[in-house]
Amino acid sequence: MKKVLGLDIGQKRIGVAISSEKIISSSAVINNISLSSTLSEISQICRRENIAEIVIGIPKNRQTFQAQKIHKFALEITKNLNLPISYVDETLTSKEAERILARSRLNYTFQKYKEEIDKLSAKLILEQYLSQK
Repeated sequence: MKKVLGLDIGQKRIGVAISSEKIISSSAVINNISLSSTLSEISQICRRENIAEIVIGIPKNRQTFQAQKIHKFALEITKNLNLPISYVDETLTSKEAERILARSRLNYTFQKYKEEIDKLSAKLILEQYLSQK
């Protein structure tokens, strides 16, 4: 079965999840510092994990500034990696991730908590995509 990379793209961080067979794991957080370094990290993950497809969460309202930034970023990924990209509605994935993490002992003011939200959001995006297929 092909591996799929799920991305939750945010202003500061990008949550990353990978599906392999029927297992989906949240794997990393990429600090969204510059376009070139972010693309390089995504490219490395894709090569290392032998990724066949990328799924990106995008707001349902694609006219928002954030949705346009995500779409522009996805075009850069396509140019650099030559992999198919699909989109899923990311509405409420961060809220769902926060609800799930509410049971954890992580302090929500810590960076680690924010990174866990991003990773879990990417996992939820990927789960949603795979359940629709």
